[in-house]
Amino acid sequence: MPLNVSYMPSELRSAFGNYAPCIFDAACGEPVGWGFKLLCELGPERWSEAQHYGELAFGGALGSWVFVTKWLTPTEAIEKYGDVTDIEHGPRGGFRSVVYGDKRFLSKHLDPGK
Repeated sequence: MPLNVSYMPSELRSAFGNYAPCIFDAACGEPVGWGFKLLCELGPERWSEAQHYGELAFGGALGSWVFVTKWLTPTEAIEKYGDVTDIEHGPRGGFRSVVYGDKRFLSKHLDPGK
């Protein structure tokens, strides 16, 4: 469930574009983050206030900073793509990727071990 930005003060909300998928997984290209494109620089005070509603991330495919209010969860990935069929860890045990159904994801937000 995305955070409800309707509670955000209007002068802060005006700094963001329309709600849409904004972060896409580097391996399969599926959306893993939803939120708003940043339309202007916030400055420290406004950014401090905005952090109550989401998090700033670089939307690589969009080539700009975005304000993410919803990440795909492992439970939602199972519902949409199927059960976990593979998990890859690095040599020191860190998460590298996970396969839901037949889709491989690199997004750390989809690590089923978290």
